[in-house]
Order: sequence, then structure tokens, then C-alpha cells
Amino acid sequence: MKGLLIMVSALCATLAMAERPSTLMYVGGYTKTGNTEGIHIFSVNPDTGAYRFIRAIPGTEQATYLCLNRAKTRLYAAMRDPKNPDGRHSGALAAFAVKGDDLELIGIQSVGQTTVPCHLALDPSERTLVWAEYTDAFFGTCELDANGNVTDRVQRLQDTGDGPNKPRQDKAHAHWAGVTPDGKFLCLNDLGIDQVKVIDFPNRTAGLKELPEKTIHTEPGLGPRHLVFHPNRKLAFLIYELKNKITAFRYTGDRFIPLDTYSTLPADFTGESKSAAIKLSADGTRLFASNRGHNSIAVYAVNPETGTLTPLAFNRLEGAFPRDFQLLPGEKFMVVGHKTSDNFMMYAYDAKTGKLAPVGNPFPIYHPTCFVF
Repeated sequence: MKGLLIMVSALCATLAMAERPSTLMYVGGYTKTGNTEGIHIFSVNPDTGAYRFIRAIPGTEQATYLCLNRAKTRLYAAMRDPKNPDGRHSGALAAFAVKGDDLELIGIQSVGQTTVPCHLALDPSERTLVWAEYTDAFFGTCELDANGNVTDRVQRLQDTGDGPNKPRQDKAHAHWAGVTPDGKFLCLNDLGIDQVKVIDFPNRTAGLKELPEKTIHTEPGLGPRHLVFHPNRKLAFLIYELKNKITAFRYTGDRFIPLDTYSTLPADFTGESKSAAIKLSADGTRLFASNRGHNSIAVYAVNPETGTLTPLAFNRLEGAFPRDFQLLPGEKFMVVGHKTSDNFMMYAYDAKTGKLAPVGNPFPIYHPTCFVF
């Protein structure tokens, strides 16, 4: 009898370990005229890739980008101000309290622009939101209060100029904003002028001061889009939209030193494509990039000491224009948003080979552009 009890106990423990709790997935995206539901919430099983739609959040028109705090208690969105949807300052940042499987709007703050920011992120201390607005090339910061709510302490900085790759580089176009892991610098990617500008972040309250000697000047016509930092805080990877390339940098804590540049496309591809998102696995051994046109996710092995990227796979997708994607917790699956196919899909992910395999059917959703868990 005692032996049987031990066996049952061991079996129960094994099952408990095998059952990973479901997680919430927030999907942000554009909205059609007359529809204000830009944020959708799903329950996802990270071990099987199965998901269930829970609800869409009204009053979240054009929720193009999202981010969560580490405690998963606050969701932030770049979206249209529901109180001023067609006005002169309709671009806004919103803060939501996470209430179980629902969201409660606790604050919204205009960023002073007609168009919605295309990117936002939290700084490492989670006291500030940083953002980028594409159309008029504004970057900015928004300070948070002690409750994690947005405030009216908003600062802005506008870029000017153009680049050689017309019409995409007809003028400056801000596309990404993020703070270095050590909190020292605010990095601002401008696709239109082929620069990553660097700002003194700790002294931002005295004004957003550019540090010209630290600016990354890329090859003309590349169009820097997004930047991602390695978990070791010593490497950074910059993806270029217009020529489907990635540059690896060594980050010294004072400047960015370019190491090497890699294509996000297979050597035999001759069509038209534009890169979009760039992500790293939690352990920093794999890097991912999406290609719109080739409609693929490129996967690389990362050498954390040298920053060298070794191509593993160029995964063709079941839909078109993959603007954003994200690994599920546990990294057994990846969700990919096929923007112009108006759906997203789950893919099983093999970390050893870098291969992705579609699972189930796509879920219809208009122009998905961001995923967070």
C-alpha cells in the first residue's frame, strides 16, 4: 500500500510539473473605420500552442504597439485618444490596469501628434515610457507616476532630413525608441535619415539632449528600424528595413562598435522584401527577424562572445507581411502576425534547427501589429 501511495504521489507531481499554467496574450493592431477595438486578449497554452479568444477592448482604436511591466500589472499602448479621435492631437499613450483576463483604462496622455506612435517601450526602471512617431519624426518620453500611470510630463524631439532610398526616405521617419539596459542612453532609430541617435537618459528632465558623438550613422539607404539588446548587455543587433540586413554591435557602456552585417534573406532570393521585427530568445542563443515580401522568419544562432550570427533557417510563412512575432513563454511556439493577410498563426519552434511549423488554423484579426504575453 505504501508503495502504491508513493507511485501515485510521484505521478501527481509529474503531471503538475508538466502542466504549465495558461498565459494571457495581448494582440495590438490597426482598426477599421468605425471599429475602436484595437486590443484583443487571448488565453494561450504555452505547451501546446492552443489558444482561446477572451475579449476585445473597446476604446482602443489604432493600438499599434503594446508593452507590459515586469509584474504584469500594467499594459501600455500607443493608440488614438478616444476623446479626440480625429483632432489635432489624437496620438496618445494609454495605461491599463490588468484585472484578471480584462483591462481597465487608468490613464491616457496625448503626445501632441496627429498620428499614433508606432513604437513604445518602458525604461529599465519602469518609471518612463519612451516612444517614436513615424509620420512627423517625433521621439519622446512620458514619465509615469508611482502607480504606473501616465502623466503630462511629456517631452518631444523632432528629426529632420531625408535619405537616398526614395520614396521611403522622403523625410525623417522615427521608428523605434528604447533605453540601454544600463539606463544610460535613450536610443532613437530614424529610418528616414539612416541614423540611430543617442540621448542622455538620466538627465532627460532637463531636456532631451542629443549626444552627436555617439550617433550611429548607418550605410545610406538601409533604413534602421528596430534595435534589440542581448541578455549579456554587451551586444546589440540593429535591423534595417530597406535592404533586409542586420548589424551586430558591441555595446561598451559608452558607445556602439559595429562588428558585422548579415542578410535576413536567403542568397537565392531576388524579389522585393522589407524587414520588420527583430527578437532574441531568452537565453540569447537565437536571433529572429521577420521579412515582409519574402514572408518569412529568419533564425540565427548567436555567439554571445563575438556577436557572430550563423543562419539556421529561413522559414516561409502561411500568411503575408509578418510585421511582428513573439515566442510564447517556454519558447516551444511562436505567434506571427500576418498583417496584410489579416490574421495571426501559431508555429511550433525547434530551437536546435530554427525550424517553424504551422499549427492549426490562422485566427482572423485585422492588421495585427504587436504581441505581448
